[in-house]
Parts: sequence; C-alpha cells; structure tokens
Amino acid sequence: MFALFTRLPGEPRRLGQHALVSRKSPCQQREIPSPDQRLMHDRQRSLGLPVLHMAGSCAQPVMVHRSLNPGVCVKAVVFEAPEHAHLVDKEIPRPGPDEALVRVAYNSLCGSDLSFYRGVWHGSTYPVVPGHEWSGTVVDVGDSGHSHLVGSRVVGDLTVPCGSCPTCQRNSPSLCANLQELGFTRDGGCAEYLTIPAGNLHALPDSVSLRAACQVEPLAVALHAAATIGIEPGDRVAVLGAGGIGLLLGEVARYLGATVTLAADPVPERRAVAGEMGATAVADGSPGSVTALVRERPELEPDVVLEASGYPVAVQEAMEVVRPTGRVGLVGYRLEEAAPMAPYHAVLKGLTLRGLMGPGGLFPEAIEAIESGQVNVEPLLSHEFGLADFDSALDVALRRVDANTRSVFNIEA
Repeated sequence: MFALFTRLPGEPRRLGQHALVSRKSPCQQREIPSPDQRLMHDRQRSLGLPVLHMAGSCAQPVMVHRSLNPGVCVKAVVFEAPEHAHLVDKEIPRPGPDEALVRVAYNSLCGSDLSFYRGVWHGSTYPVVPGHEWSGTVVDVGDSGHSHLVGSRVVGDLTVPCGSCPTCQRNSPSLCANLQELGFTRDGGCAEYLTIPAGNLHALPDSVSLRAACQVEPLAVALHAAATIGIEPGDRVAVLGAGGIGLLLGEVARYLGATVTLAADPVPERRAVAGEMGATAVADGSPGSVTALVRERPELEPDVVLEASGYPVAVQEAMEVVRPTGRVGLVGYRLEEAAPMAPYHAVLKGLTLRGLMGPGGLFPEAIEAIESGQVNVEPLLSHEFGLADFDSALDVALRRVDANTRSVFNIEA
C-alpha cells in the first residue's frame, strides 16, 4: 500500500493533522479585521449568532454568545419531490448537542445529487436540502464543549452512522444499517447554513481556499476507492466515466504514482479535460470503444479499471479490457440501469471486482493532497452559480452541456 495511507479503510478514524485544534498562537490574530471578517461579523450579528471580538492585537478571541433570533430565515434549495426543486426561506437551523452550525461558502453538485433530483437514489428522503460537497465556517455550536470550533474554516463528512449496528461494529460505518447522510436524509449544503455533528468536521489550512475545499469530500471518495482497490506506483489505470468523480479518480491514480493509460466518456469536452489532466489516450465511451482501443494499442492494457459511470455495459467492458488477474473497482452506479451481463471474464481471467463507496474517513488525506498542490481540483469546477440560480445549475449539470464537469454554488457571494 502506498505510504499515504497510514491506516486501512474501515479502521477507526484517527485524529489527523487537520483535525479541529487551534494551530495559531493568539498573537497571530490581526488587529484590524479584514473586509471578509467584518462581513462575517455583521452577518452573524444580524442573525443573533455568536460574534468573535478582539480585545487587542495579541488577545485571545472572545466569543459572545447570543440566543438565535427567533424566526430569522435564510435561503436554501429544497428537493420537495423527484424533479421538484425550489429556493425557499427556512428558519435558521439550531445546532443540537454535539453539533455545529456552519455558514456554507461553496457547495458543488455531483452525480449523486442529480440522481437524487431525478428520484433514482437509494436512502433519500423528501423534502430535504441537498448537498454534501461543501465548505464553510463554523459560526455557532450546540454546547460549550465545542466553543473552540467557532471561526474555524471546515469541511465535513456527510455520513452519520449509528455506531451500534453490526456493520458499524465491524468498522464499516459508511455501510451502517441506520445511516443518516447530509444532503440525502438530513439537510445538506445547498443552503446558507447547515448543522452537522461536530465530530464530522475537519479543519482547513489557510492555504486551501474554501472554493477548492468543496472538493475535499469527493476527493476523499476517490482516495478511498484507490486505497481499497490497491492502486500502487507503476500501475496502469483506466477510468471509465470522466465526470467529476472520474476525473478525480484519475488525479488520485497519478498522485499515487500510477499512470492513467486511458479514459472514456461520451461527452467530448470531458474527454478533452481528461486528456489535459494526463490520460494517455481517450475513448468516446460507446459500446466496444475501449476494447477496440486496447486491442489497437496493447500498451494501454490496464492493471486496474475504475468504472465511474455506473452503466452495466461499461462494467462489462471493464472486465474485458483489464489484464488477467487485474482489478476492477466499481465506483459509479445507477439504480435505473439494468442489462444482461456476461461475467465469465471475471472467472476466466481471475479478476478481482470490488464495490467502492464513500469517503472512508480520508478527509485529512484529501486536504493534504490539495494543500500539497499535487492534486488540482480547479479544472473540475467548471460552472459557478449563485444559490438563486439553482435551476440553471441543475439544467447544465443534467444535460452535461457547455463542458460541464461540476456546477458549484458560490453561497458566500
């Protein structure tokens, strides 16, 4: 296993270097607040949230608690039912015990959100505020035990496992029988504010922008997939499906020392991005196109195929093109897609097939990858919208037009 992963997926989450602890001395606080600090201060005061005051240039910040103003409303996108989304005014959520209230800065839409919008997603609940790829700033907490978190720039794990079911006891919390998920079963990040268990938060270093940080969660998913399937330096990797998660899988493969020999996608602009991000060759994703390309150029034959589209025909082709004794990781899936498959390739070639899902707690590793500059998430953030333009964001993402790889909401604008 590559040295990045100091624990195996499924092991209890450790306190990483980006865990929520203060890394600044009191004297690092600025005497004169920046415009952004003033804006946050005024916004929090208007909502009746805790406000940070500086008692001097080298003084500890003092948190002044105020009860939330009753009836204060904030903007949120709500999925009311399949294919019914609305921008609404919601009363600002109150953090419960062991929870934090986060002022959301950015939230990006992924394929899971689009499937949820269309009504073809597992474990979702209507109505709910979608969004699980977000970044923001903690502005309040539910109890004084977490007051040190206020002011922290953070991202958060969407999974809220019960901790007591047999699956949780086997250290597989993302497969919890009673799993709650931000953006699917409880309100998520397509809103000005969200609440989240404080233990799910991960602090951001100053060098990582909030815009880039909204890709920490999907990057953690890609890192978890790579760790579980066992990508190693020198591996040849194919990625089928060059949407947001597919492009991140390619970035992670290169980050771990592998070579992305080919990528496939039916959208020309996405193929172009995959090539720009380092794929040796690209295929148009039509049935048989990947097989034909590998037959024509045997040097492209992959040791590992990461299937990110979720289409059964692509899974079939993944088994056909991977080398004997190779590995196929199934990252994408579609509840609405079903087709006959011929799994004899898996038997005759001695393949390993593995389902891969969730971030696996690898948020610190994802933050480190972005902070190091070795993983570039900026090319994914192709389209930026305000929250009020949610319908345009959904439309562009659903139709996969205008070179869309990720629609991202700039909520702090």
